[in-house]
Amino acid sequence: MRVLVLKLDHVGDFWMALGPLKELRRRFSHAHITLAVGSWNIETAREFGLADDYIAFNFFSRNPAQAERREEAASIGQMLTGDFDLAIDMRVPDETRPVLLAVPARHRAAIVDRYGMDGIDIAIAPFNLKLRRTILYKLAQKMGIADRIPRRWLDWFTDRDQMRLQHVTEILSFLVAKTAAYFDSENEADKHATIKGAPIVMAPFSNSALRDWPAEYFGQLAAALAKRGDVIVVGRSENRAAIEKVVKIAGDLGAARVGIAVDLPELEFNRLIRSAALVVSNNSGTGHVAAQLGRPTVGIFTASHLPEIWGFQGPVVSMLMSSIECRGCGLDQVHRCPVGVRCKFDIKPDRVLVEINLMTNYLRSNPSTCSL
Repeated sequence: MRVLVLKLDHVGDFWMALGPLKELRRRFSHAHITLAVGSWNIETAREFGLADDYIAFNFFSRNPAQAERREEAASIGQMLTGDFDLAIDMRVPDETRPVLLAVPARHRAAIVDRYGMDGIDIAIAPFNLKLRRTILYKLAQKMGIADRIPRRWLDWFTDRDQMRLQHVTEILSFLVAKTAAYFDSENEADKHATIKGAPIVMAPFSNSALRDWPAEYFGQLAAALAKRGDVIVVGRSENRAAIEKVVKIAGDLGAARVGIAVDLPELEFNRLIRSAALVVSNNSGTGHVAAQLGRPTVGIFTASHLPEIWGFQGPVVSMLMSSIECRGCGLDQVHRCPVGVRCKFDIKPDRVLVEINLMTNYLRSNPSTCSL
């Protein structure tokens, strides 16, 4: 396994990350690690044995007061040989993410909103690094009365935000742990490889209409996927009429290989999911089962519940969600949404098919992960 670690930081930042870098070396002890650092940190990195190979890449100036960049992000490629299984950016702020994206790697890990930056598939969300004053508090300071009243009266989130702050070392340790866990689960997926001709399972319904991708879209997707093999739509008896609607839409579009499985006993349901070549699910239990069983899983989430918190976790999982500005609203009923649950309709069947094709290509080029 080949791992590239980017730590293109200044001296103090590098030393703060020494613990997480040691932990990364321990977690990936079987891997060949290449560490890219500023030239001023390379001898220290060698002293601690953090990697097998070292690259001096001066993306920043040594002196933080000198803001100019020394190297272009894309020039990192000229210093590398071959592709990497993993590239991980160990800088907390996001200035070095373009360097990470320029690295030829099967997986990329960083602190980033993965739904706002394509190409990074192992991510933890950015943390609150700065506490900004509210307009009311700024105004009170200008009027000279800010010290006469409790700040929380004008800046209600201050105390809560301060409680949520974490040291950068803890943030990086979390990134390392999540990345290692990802590869542990990927290796575990080898035990659950499917045979050719396995069914494609679709779960169109959850326990909330607000979370459900439109039945029309599921019907169109089922029709497209039926050209690849048998499709089975799963659900509960209370959703049978809606499930039959999905199957009818698919049939009207020419699909002849779409079946229904309603109210399966628990163990029979688990066996079906374990045998699936692919599972496409709303924000429901089916997606969690599939991901934990190591099946290729595509999750379609509305914006009420964030995948960063409630999403499926597994070796081959892709989560799709609208980038609507009100994502994470936490609403649980359709009629309460002021924008007509637009997030349910933003993601079209063609977009899901593109994601499935990307997953298919990935699995074909990495057959040891699991097969599709």
